[in-house]
Amino acid sequence: MRVPIIRPFPVTLLLATIAGFAIGCAPSSGPRSSANLIGTITYRERIALPPNARVEVQLVDATDENVPSPLVAERLIDTPGQIPIAFSLRYEPASIRANHSYALRVRIRVDEDIWFASPYDLRVLTAGNPTQVELQLERVSASGAITPSAASRGNDPDPSNLDSRAKSARDDARAIDARLDRLDMREVTDGPERTGFEPRRLRLWVRDDQPVKLTVTEASQAGHTLGTSSYYLRDGQLFWVRTPSGGYLFEGNALTLSLDAQLQQSAKAASAETQQARLQTELRSALAEFGVE
Repeated sequence: MRVPIIRPFPVTLLLATIAGFAIGCAPSSGPRSSANLIGTITYRERIALPPNARVEVQLVDATDENVPSPLVAERLIDTPGQIPIAFSLRYEPASIRANHSYALRVRIRVDEDIWFASPYDLRVLTAGNPTQVELQLERVSASGAITPSAASRGNDPDPSNLDSRAKSARDDARAIDARLDRLDMREVTDGPERTGFEPRRLRLWVRDDQPVKLTVTEASQAGHTLGTSSYYLRDGQLFWVRTPSGGYLFEGNALTLSLDAQLQQSAKAASAETQQARLQTELRSALAEFGVE
């Protein structure tokens, strides 16, 4: 009777088999399949959200401002409770391009009505922008327009009796101000560089080589600034000017409303033709310093 011979399993082969199995089961070191943007949502108003409120958080590709921003990821939160509202938005890192610009947009709806919305696109992910954010929303009026808070108006608040046309123009101007970091900025200084003297300073923000906002900060001979004038343009046409001495509304390149420093109508104002000619001449002169006609 032949006795079977039992041979020992080679130790080296056994270790190689175990190692191969472990490698096969280990998590992949390749790109992550998903990641999360996290944040907190709040607003200033003392308004409680009803149970049927819904939060909409969208991540969009905001690289090209001339086309609708493609949706990258979205999170809907039903019955979010009260502020502050925490959220986590999952997205696919493989869909993010380093040379693109991405932004968060947030709305709070009650039924089909928008109650609150982010007043501007908050940049995230690329170009050193964050993956963890805090968003303060603004109240949306019955007409669907965002109503800027006192904080967003800075040190130049609207008077309670401000002409509705001027208010609309100022809201549009604030929307431009909220997006200046997305525009190309050029600067020109004019004046001697000496200690204690602040020269005349011009700044121009452009989109696709078209002027959007111009600021002119004058300086006196003693070096004390006299204030800054801001010119806002839409599609190449001037629509609002704010100077230390007044506010001016343009429609179709024609001056249609002149206000004093407190944004009130003044009986002492110069004729519309005179003011229009002065402001347009000042604008052309300043733009010429940047080589813009």
